[in-house]
Amino acid sequence: MTELDLVIRGGELLDGTGAPSRRVDVGVAGDRIVAIGDLGRAKRIVDARDRVVAPGFIDVQSQSVLTLLADGDAQSHVRQGITTEIVGEGGSPGQLTPKILAQDSRWPEWLGALGLELDWSGFDGWFARLERQGTSVNVGAFASIDLLRAEVVGLADRPATADEIERMRAILDAGMKQGTFGLATALVYPPASHASTDELVALAEIAARHGGLYASHVRGESGRVFTAVGEAIEIGERARLPVLVYHLKIAGRPNWGRMRELGALVEGARSRGIAISACQYPYAAAGTGICAPIPDWAQEGGPEALVERLRAPETRARIRREMETRDAMLGRVDFDAIQIASVPPGGDASMMGRRVSEIARSKNEDPWDTYFSIVIDNRANVFAIYHSMSEDDVRTAMRFPWVSIASDAEATSPAQHGLVHPRAYGTFPRVLGRYVRDERVLALPEAIRKMTSLPASQLAISDRGVVREGMFADLVVFDPAAVRDTATFEAPHAFPIGIETVVVNGAVTVEAGEHTGARAGRVVRRA
Repeated sequence: MTELDLVIRGGELLDGTGAPSRRVDVGVAGDRIVAIGDLGRAKRIVDARDRVVAPGFIDVQSQSVLTLLADGDAQSHVRQGITTEIVGEGGSPGQLTPKILAQDSRWPEWLGALGLELDWSGFDGWFARLERQGTSVNVGAFASIDLLRAEVVGLADRPATADEIERMRAILDAGMKQGTFGLATALVYPPASHASTDELVALAEIAARHGGLYASHVRGESGRVFTAVGEAIEIGERARLPVLVYHLKIAGRPNWGRMRELGALVEGARSRGIAISACQYPYAAAGTGICAPIPDWAQEGGPEALVERLRAPETRARIRREMETRDAMLGRVDFDAIQIASVPPGGDASMMGRRVSEIARSKNEDPWDTYFSIVIDNRANVFAIYHSMSEDDVRTAMRFPWVSIASDAEATSPAQHGLVHPRAYGTFPRVLGRYVRDERVLALPEAIRKMTSLPASQLAISDRGVVREGMFADLVVFDPAAVRDTATFEAPHAFPIGIETVVVNGAVTVEAGEHTGARAGRVVRRA
């Protein structure tokens, strides 16, 4: 055998299949794993004694929609062991057009904050842009109903016409031909929330035609979660394609303890031959926009229209009345549970890290007035943490064999303005440390399977996710006795401990826990 480029020597290999560990060397030549066993010399040796060697972690629900274009190092992701991430729940850069930027002010704001301009067109153009600048992780994408609707229907709350559905089907068909993994939906947010089940089935049929899947942030995650997951099952059954439920959860205190019941609903569908699975992040708090609890009708037309409605006393009063009584996405509104994470440049940074109720008390205000003022003053562009789930339900979902681990976070770095959800830094190490080593919710081989071969199978990726000769050399070396997350809700920009070496396509990208500067990531297209 010719001299190898890299040998990871003496580690306990967990190959990603769920099989027990074995002490072997892993040899890499170029971008591939070429040998596993008792190996000889190599140009570079990584000493993995007393360490675990695993496939690189695959994040099926990344939110690195624009951040990788601004900073391809993907620090907070690759340093927790993520080597492949798939974006697109609420929109992919490959779907952006001047028309969308003109009608939804959030996208120009997000681009501007990162110093970016829309200088690409389509998925092929965005993929080429990523490849030119380089990324430290592999990147793939879904096409989202949000931007399909924004492009064809606009932001209006109305059914799509038959002609509009055909136009969206044609756009999705073009995206699938460029390698997207399928159709993604974030059905709790407008304009995706305006789409009917029949409309989603019509679009999912196009994804199915290309061997893709349907991935969904379902319409409700509190009391309505059973109906919402039922809709996802119906779409998969009618369109005849696999279904991935994003970040499986049950929110709202009155609903706590019902995760087994939700799991039974999914397992009943699986027993009927419907290929439905899910992913999960290991936290009892969600992270999303400040407007998530606001009724859809109040958000029709985009952020500017919402702000104008909130400035009108009668409309504002109506919005409050509905929010006080409706079962919103994450349950009934609880201002003790809503924590401000980030505000746009120029916003009041003193709010970051504080609960809405705390801010209201400091101003001697009604919390509703404080909440609405935050929305108005920041043009609805605020990221918040919602402490709305129970730890017992998190553990129950984690034990379902069809649930993979995913971050639902963007790759970032400590240089970013504002706070983020700690999952951006800690998702995978938190599972390995807290839920495997400390609480024994999962056995280590099963946890690794949920981070590697399971998400690969959900996406039908055949050349990553398992340590086997001929596979791409995406690898993680970690210390099982030390690995843990350090990011908190109050101080989230903190890297994990114990993720020592990360290899992406054969290139050592993290060494001794530090980023090497390598950008060997590639675009991953649906096979």
